[in-house]
Amino acid sequence: MTDRDMRTGQRGRHRRGGIAIRVRPGDWDLAERVAARQLDQMEPAWAVWYGLGGRRFYAAAVWPASEPLIVQAGTADELLDRMREAEVGDLMREAERRERVLQAERSAWARAPRPARERPVPRPPLSMPHPPRGATMPEMPDGARTVCWDLPCDLSMIGKTRSMVKEVLTSWALQNYADDVVLVVGELLANALTYGKPPVSLALSAERGNLRVRVTDHAAEQPRHLHLGIEAVHGRGLTIVEALAHECGVTPLSGPLGICGKTVWARWRLSPADEGPGENDPVASPSS
Repeated sequence: MTDRDMRTGQRGRHRRGGIAIRVRPGDWDLAERVAARQLDQMEPAWAVWYGLGGRRFYAAAVWPASEPLIVQAGTADELLDRMREAEVGDLMREAERRERVLQAERSAWARAPRPARERPVPRPPLSMPHPPRGATMPEMPDGARTVCWDLPCDLSMIGKTRSMVKEVLTSWALQNYADDVVLVVGELLANALTYGKPPVSLALSAERGNLRVRVTDHAAEQPRHLHLGIEAVHGRGLTIVEALAHECGVTPLSGPLGICGKTVWARWRLSPADEGPGENDPVASPSS
C-alpha cells in the first residue's frame, strides 16, 4: 500500500472508478476435502467435514447421544479412530446411566413400607420383554463340536471374538455360515456387554443338523425390541438376529442364593452337506 493509498483510505487492488478484477479462489487441500466427503457418506451416524481454516478433519454425532459428540483430527484415519472411541464411550456412559437408574429404583423399592408379615412381592421388570421366538433350546447331545469363551466386560473384545468365531467355523468347514453367525455374535455380545452383568460367556456348537450360538450374562432384565424410526442407527440388534438365524430365543437362568441371568441363543439348520461328524467320530472341543 502506497502513501497515497493510506491518505485516501483505499485498500487492495481495486480503485474507485476502475474495473473490478475477479480473483479466482485457490483449490486448497483438495485431497483432504474429498476424503472428508467420502467418510461422511460411509458414516451415516456422523456428519464429517474438513475445515480449511484449521486444516483439520471434524465429525459431529447425529444420533441422540448421551451428550454432544464432536471429534477432530489431523488425518482421516485418525478421525475414524476417534469416532470409534467416541461411540464406545457413549455406549459405556449410557450403560452406567441405566445402572444408576436401576440401583435407585431398587433402593426406593427396598425402603418402601410393607404391612406386617406380608411377603415381599418381586418387583416386575421395567418393561415387558418381547416374546422369544422358538422353544427352549435343548441340551446338546454327546458328539457335538463345541467351543466356549469367558469374556471380560470390555466392548473392545467384540472384534477379536468375532475373528475367533470365524476361525472356528472355518476349521469346522462351516465357512458358508460365517458371515451371518459372526454378525449375530457381534450383536448379542454388544447387548450383553452393554446392558448385561458379568460374567459374560459365549458358546458355539455344531451337531448333526444344527449350528448354535449362546451368549450368557447375569442380568435379570430380558432383551426387548425397540420401536425405532427409519433414521435410527442403534437398537436393531434383536431384529438383525431374527432376520439372520433360523430360530432364536431367550432362556432365563435361576439358581441358589439369588443367582439369575439369561442365555440368548440363535440356531441355524445345517444342510446335509454341512452336517458334522457322527457320534463315533472324533470331537473337537477347543477352548479359550
